[in-house]
Amino acid sequence: MTKYRHFDRNWDNGELHREQPKTCPVSGKKMYPTERAASATANHRMSDQQSAPPTLRSYKCQYCVAWHLTSKEK
Repeated sequence: MTKYRHFDRNWDNGELHREQPKTCPVSGKKMYPTERAASATANHRMSDQQSAPPTLRSYKCQYCVAWHLTSKEK
């Protein structure tokens, strides 16, 4: 008997599709549900030393009422 048992399962090996992020119909930018989620993404993206933008901030969109990211100053 082996340590690990491998079962032959008949799983559907079809392609798994990741849900695409929702985008604003006006600006085409990714929509974040909260300011906290947008800021967390901005902080994560700015932590990358090689491809980070110089500044990144969140703002509330006047069209879709979601939060977006921008590299422009206020």
